[in-house]
Amino acid sequence: MSDPKPAPPPVPTIHEADLASGPSGAVLRGAEIDRATAVARRQLGGHVVVCGPDIRDTRALAQQVEASVGPYKRGVPHTRYAGPEALPHFQQTDDTHSGHTFYETPNRRARN
Repeated sequence: MSDPKPAPPPVPTIHEADLASGPSGAVLRGAEIDRATAVARRQLGGHVVVCGPDIRDTRALAQQVEASVGPYKRGVPHTRYAGPEALPHFQQTDDTHSGHTFYETPNRRARN
């Protein structure tokens, strides 16, 4: 009898996102979307969030989404300005372009 193969790690998923009202800084996870829809949402200045347990995977996918929109920069969680539940993110370098591509970490998660 052979040992069962371990299950493959979960693949990160992309979701529509909104910011919670108030000072929490929380990101609200919406419906799951595909990469093309995420890019279109970001092009229009909306928010998306990449969810999953592995920070390398979530960060890489978030970076790919944001890079598809244009020149971008990486941001740390803005806990001082947004709130204690803020997530790391990517955003466009053009300050007139709104929205973010957030991503989860093992310690920072989007809310349902």
